[in-house]
Parts: sequence; structure tokens; C-alpha cells
Amino acid sequence: MDWAALKSKHMRAAYDAETRDLLVKFSGSRPVKHADIPPHVYQNLRETSDPHFYYNYYIAPCRVSPHHRQRGSVASYGLKLALLIAACSLLMATSLDPGNSGIFEASELRSN
Repeated sequence: MDWAALKSKHMRAAYDAETRDLLVKFSGSRPVKHADIPPHVYQNLRETSDPHFYYNYYIAPCRVSPHHRQRGSVASYGLKLALLIAACSLLMATSLDPGNSGIFEASELRSN
């Protein structure tokens, strides 16, 4: 994979057409790998007059390397679910009429 010069002094890119992996390197940093990037996206990156904008708008949002993504733990999701249930319960409890015992007479249920 050869590094291609872009229309930016601070950015280079390399593309592997077989694996569709794109490596983007900014000066002073390590290369960032993006997987399953279509060839036309790489071609557009090479031809654009503003590769930083193109990268940030079209490529960076779909950073692919799954091992770089942080996964939430099961405990974290469980805690979030418990807080959501508690909040819903609190909202439901406060929306009830405090003067009503919760038992309705048949006459109260009939519509007038």
C-alpha cells in the first residue's frame, strides 16, 4: 500500500483496493484505519481541494475499526435500565391523583 499525496501538506492517505481499507495519516499522528471504504470515496479524497473537510464529513463519522470502539458493559446497561424504570415509576406515581384510593365505583366509570 503506497501513501498518496493529497492536496494538503498535513495529510496523506493509502488505500488497499482488495480489502477496501483506507489509512489516513495526519502529520504528527499515527495512521487511522477505516475498513470497507468504497473506491470512489478514496478517489474523491485524492481529488478534492479540501481533503480535511472531505475526511471529516464523509469518512471520519464511519470510523470502522471495531476494536477502537468502546463497548458498554452489561452492568452499565443494567444500571441505565434500572434508572429508566425508576424514573418512569416516579412519573407515573406523581401523575396519580393523591386524593383517590385507586378504587372506582361503577357509577364513576360510566360516561355521562
